Amino acid sequence: MCIQTDLHSFSYKKGSLLPWCKRCGAEHFYRKGKNSRGIQRYKCQRCGYRFVWTSDLPRCNTFSDVMAFAVEVYTSTGLAGSLRGIAKLVSKVFGVKISHEGVRQWVLKSKKEIPRRELNMPTTWHADETHIKIFGKGFWLWVIRCRKTGQVLAWHISKKRTIADAKNLFGNALRVTTLVPKRVFTDGLYAYKKAIYKVMHWNYREHKKRHCIVSGVGPNWFIERLNREIKRRTKWFSTFQSLEGAKAFFSLWFHHWNQRHST
Repeated sequence: MCIQTDLHSFSYKKGSLLPWCKRCGAEHFYRKGKNSRGIQRYKCQRCGYRFVWTSDLPRCNTFSDVMAFAVEVYTSTGLAGSLRGIAKLVSKVFGVKISHEGVRQWVLKSKKEIPRRELNMPTTWHADETHIKIFGKGFWLWVIRCRKTGQVLAWHISKKRTIADAKNLFGNALRVTTLVPKRVFTDGLYAYKKAIYKVMHWNYREHKKRHCIVSGVGPNWFIERLNREIKRRTKWFSTFQSLEGAKAFFSLWFHHWNQRHST
């Protein structure tokens, strides 16, 4: 006996469009009047739980396929732009009234843990920074991506490109992987050279051998590909309204990026 508890599993009664009990998973229930909106209510014979067939998720009023559609639009395509745009799109297409905060909660609910068994193996890192706008002002988004797993290990937002910001970025990546990488690819920014020397604790010879400085795209195409996706996704709303909003967005976006590119 199974019961659906998230967006990624389904549990229907065989031969019927009605679900199992949302609380205990039992398939024995009967009709128990209607609610205030005229929707048929059912009552479980095992646990006595009363529910309506408005969703296949427990304690929810929206079907999981609608929620999965909104999550996919927000995290990948970005056709509707902001959370408010996605809420309007869902209302227009599915007739489901939902606020922008409700869409954000759907994205949070869809989170799944990603197995990180390969992140603790020495590999190659690609680091770069890209320009974003927050409340009309320029900021820098720092990103480190693992070549072996394709996942974003760490990211950081700052006003300037200082050595302290670069050290913060590499320190966060080391806390995730717990191991120093074999090689690191960056552009010619001076902050990278000093930060890697301080954080990795390489001697001069190791630092010169493992830190690869490339100009333009070239060998660093791996991180530039991610930067293009960031530009494509964020162009819909041009600028973030606050630093907190930008951090909340990239926290969710990078999480789902790692889900799609997990090995």
